[in-house]
Amino acid sequence: MIIDVSRSHIKVELGGKTVTVPGEMFFPPNEKLGFAVYSNEIKFWDEPNEIIALTAQDINEVLDDIRQDFAKGGHTLEIE
Repeated sequence: MIIDVSRSHIKVELGGKTVTVPGEMFFPPNEKLGFAVYSNEIKFWDEPNEIIALTAQDINEVLDDIRQDFAKGGHTLEIE
C-alpha cells in the first residue's frame, strides 16, 4: 500500500515494513500523476528494519503494489 508520494520517492508499506522507493515525479499530458521508479536503487527496508535487505521477491511485490495503485487512479508509472 502506498502511504506517501513526493517529487522524489514513493513510500510503500508491505508486510508491516516500509520502504522508500526512489524516483522522479512527472506530469504526463493526461493531467494525471506520472512517476519514474528507479528499481535498481531499492535495496533496504526503512527504519527500524534498515539492516534488512529486500529480496528480489520483496522488490517485485513492492513494484506490483505501486503498479496496482497507479492503475486504479489512471496514473502513469515507468520502472527504470
